Amino acid sequence: MEVKMISSTILKSLISHPSDVPLTIFDRRALNMHIAVLYAFTPSTSTNADIISSLSKTLIHFPTLTANLSTDSHGRPSLTVGGPDGGALVVEATVSSKLEDHLPLTPSPDFRLLHPEVNDAKQLLQVQLNRFQCGGLVIGVTNHHRVTDGRSMGSFFVAWGKIVRGIPIDPLLVYDQPWLKPRDPPLVQFDHWGSEFIPLSPQPNEFNITPVYVDPSEITNLLLHFSPEFIMKLKAQTNKLSTEKHTTFETLTGYLWRKVTIARQLDDEECTMLAVPVNGMRRLQPPVPPEFFGNLVLNAFPKAKARALIEGGVVTAAGIVREAVRIMGDDYFRSFIDFGKVYGDRDLVPCHEKLGNVLSPTMEVDSWLGLGFDEIDFGGGGKLCGISLTWVPFEGLSVLIPALSQDGGVDVFVSLLEKHAVRFREISHSLD
Repeated sequence: MEVKMISSTILKSLISHPSDVPLTIFDRRALNMHIAVLYAFTPSTSTNADIISSLSKTLIHFPTLTANLSTDSHGRPSLTVGGPDGGALVVEATVSSKLEDHLPLTPSPDFRLLHPEVNDAKQLLQVQLNRFQCGGLVIGVTNHHRVTDGRSMGSFFVAWGKIVRGIPIDPLLVYDQPWLKPRDPPLVQFDHWGSEFIPLSPQPNEFNITPVYVDPSEITNLLLHFSPEFIMKLKAQTNKLSTEKHTTFETLTGYLWRKVTIARQLDDEECTMLAVPVNGMRRLQPPVPPEFFGNLVLNAFPKAKARALIEGGVVTAAGIVREAVRIMGDDYFRSFIDFGKVYGDRDLVPCHEKLGNVLSPTMEVDSWLGLGFDEIDFGGGGKLCGISLTWVPFEGLSVLIPALSQDGGVDVFVSLLEKHAVRFREISHSLD
């Protein structure tokens, strides 16, 4: 893939007076890194000038995306919103090949050319507009996870597309956070040490994580398609054996967990665990308005012995996922908010920062289903035809992505060691 950079500019924040906005306890738990995602559009699309001009107008309503990570006067992590150092990076580039030659967007190290470098990035939001020979467009976006989660970025993209098409953003985003206020007095009902944050003074053998690293060349990224018919068969098979009806997310997550466990060839008694992000917006009571922009996600951790998971079939795996997610209710999220009040002035280190680039026997399954991608429209008649991560040198991550192919369904990104990916690919569509 030949990519030629044409221009690079910083869209400055239009807020003239800087102000510090403390990171919430949810922000501080989020990954301290940029997430890179590609959005592909068929020709014809709006011009680069219109898209960039509309981005500038859109960012007025998303001020934290043009902020800087910093610390406030008390030494706590915060965002500096406004001022001369804020802004978003915009790069324009051309690609010598046709977009159709790269569809579907199966993750590849070459795709890293389609977005700005994520290491040591100065801007929290980076955008690269890649024009292909055919007129197709791939927008490569990297955003810092401590500013926003996937749902909020979906809202941002939908809003940006509206501005491109001359449609006002309605409703406007909400930044007030009354639902994140701790109780008085705070009540930490759950043990958040060891699940969200590393204990401040761990006892011997209390929190032992031995990071596992491999050369990134040993890791393979897959993009698999599961048709609506396959998903219907899988859910019918699962629900037939269960007293409860399982959602698409529960069923596919349980299915992937079991298949990856088989591919990894774990010992029968080895404990395997999932990290499943749970959105707190509907779990907090009263529910958080959908216009809220920011992080509001915690992980549930379903666990099982490898042999029990495999022999129990998808119905067992889906049931374990459901029960782990179910306990993440209002009380758990309130406890975490109060935890932030009690320990927010301390130097908190998220547990995931101590992991290597191999999760096995753990696995993380994220879901981009229902994030509004079907509403993204940048005008000009072009349609969103592909969404994908670029390349993830991190074993054990899986993402459910709404398929944009004609039959619909779900695309599944999976990152595994190459030796396990071979076996996983063989069994990925077997209902056994």
